[in-house]
Amino acid sequence: MSSAIELKSKVGQLSDIGRYIKPGSFVAIGGGWSCNKPMAIVREIIRQKIGGLKVMSVTGGWEMEWLLAAGLVDHLVFSFLSLEFFGLPANFRLAAERQTVKLTEIEGCSMIKGLEAAKFGLPFAAFRGPKGSDIVAEAKELYQTVRCPFTGQELTAIQAIVPDVAIIHAQKADAAGNVQMIGTSASDLDMAMAAKAVIVTVEEIVSADEIRASKSATKLFRNDVDLVIHCPMGASPCSSVPYYSAHLLQLQKDVAGLNPKTARSYISEVIGDTETAYWANVGGAEAQRKLKAFPATARAVPVPATLDTTPARDFTVGDQMVAALSATIEDEDAIILGSFTPLAYAAYNLAKLTTAPNAFVVGYSGVDARPFQMGFHTSEAACIQESAGLWSMTECIESLHFRGTGDVEAVSSAQMDVNGDINISWLPMPVKDAAGNPTGEWNRRALRLPGGAGAPVVFGLHRKSVAYFPNHSRMVFVPKVNYVTGTRVYLTDEERIAEGLKPGPIIVVTNLCVMESRERGIWNVVSLHKGVTAKDVVDSTGFAVNVPNGCPETRAPTQQEVDLIKRIDPTGIHLLDFISGKERATKLPAILQAEWDGV
Repeated sequence: MSSAIELKSKVGQLSDIGRYIKPGSFVAIGGGWSCNKPMAIVREIIRQKIGGLKVMSVTGGWEMEWLLAAGLVDHLVFSFLSLEFFGLPANFRLAAERQTVKLTEIEGCSMIKGLEAAKFGLPFAAFRGPKGSDIVAEAKELYQTVRCPFTGQELTAIQAIVPDVAIIHAQKADAAGNVQMIGTSASDLDMAMAAKAVIVTVEEIVSADEIRASKSATKLFRNDVDLVIHCPMGASPCSSVPYYSAHLLQLQKDVAGLNPKTARSYISEVIGDTETAYWANVGGAEAQRKLKAFPATARAVPVPATLDTTPARDFTVGDQMVAALSATIEDEDAIILGSFTPLAYAAYNLAKLTTAPNAFVVGYSGVDARPFQMGFHTSEAACIQESAGLWSMTECIESLHFRGTGDVEAVSSAQMDVNGDINISWLPMPVKDAAGNPTGEWNRRALRLPGGAGAPVVFGLHRKSVAYFPNHSRMVFVPKVNYVTGTRVYLTDEERIAEGLKPGPIIVVTNLCVMESRERGIWNVVSLHKGVTAKDVVDSTGFAVNVPNGCPETRAPTQQEVDLIKRIDPTGIHLLDFISGKERATKLPAILQAEWDGV
């Protein structure tokens, strides 16, 4: 008697997720920012009403907002939760401020190291952790301080993180479960290898021969995968480059619909009983066609043949800030781009096109990216298209941050204080009595902010801590932050060299000036922007700043720089940082609609 010899197939349906995701499961959700999120699985969790979940993501947003809005989360583990240029997630803020779910904030690099510890079968991982951060102080069950047995160096230990299930979205897989990842990748591999079970949605199921023909793209192998689901457009409304861009017009609708007051009815109206029903509600085949067309419209910006230093006669405060931020980049600097922050992206691209052509840029997952044109629908595709290779978020952190070879990753925070400490976690508000009058007390945790992602670590490890603030005010520059998300623990050159770190300053670029700190508590204004006086800066800063007599004027942008900024950012999206929330609410939809209509 004979029987067939065949390989086991791991292909299943979305409806099969309940075999692995149970009520109360600890679910790690892959993808980063608004890229490669396994949104089809998130929708199916909601359809199946799998609740009581503990959920985590390294850089989260849309997936968490949907699950929180659906009331399926009991415990949220996060390092950063934001809807990027759409603002803060309303359901996350409500849950945090009213404490309706358990919250565990873990710094992003710590989260990756905790997953890696589990991946390697270790109880913890030790690294140069987020020293001085309140995040560490408030999660004593996860963090400990240890000393290297060889050098005596003080390190941070993070406990191993072991999810029950990891859910990720990738581009291709074969039926056996070998998975290929092409495009932006967060720490999906770490999640997969740390978790007890792994579910992957993919754009294509391909043959075993095709997998072997492009084996360098295979990142996750069948022995670590439990279920593969063929789910084209399965990351939407997030992106899956090079297949499609994020469905930003739909995300804009989701922001409004997921308002806590309307979320339950909105969810039932939009996601439907199946993915086919979902797509019928969000634009159908025509929307899919447009989303697939966007990556092909991504454009590089060629480097000029020569550098022209002729000053511009006319320039905006945006031009000045982009040029001043660009000037913090030295040739051959290693620069890291995090979430899509148009002002910083414009500055990095400008540096590559002018004074720092040999700077090494890592953005999204693209390594050594050449200058590219920005657009809300196309920046990710352009950055990846113009890159020499791809790194996951973990590979970037380990190759640049932890090795101490990174030079700059510009950050912006809600607050910065005289010590250079940054706050991207909580803002205080005055306590009021029953009649609505201030009591003189302050609620230290009144307004929830997105979290620091990896900033609590990388802000201190980079050679230069560069920060930018389009609104220089006493609300931003405070005497002491109420919550320390991150700090540059070792600041003086001597301290940094003793710790094996590259020496360098904290540099701050604002709409008024450029200032820096090389010694804790001491700030010197390096230059004043055109039309700004020393008094303007002093009056707008909540701590003492030294403005030298005869302080120079910040170098004006050149005409070439002004022209290049327009080529980098033809619709002026970096200028959104300089306008009020009310104005932004009008201009952003118009820009998104124009991009949509133009493809």
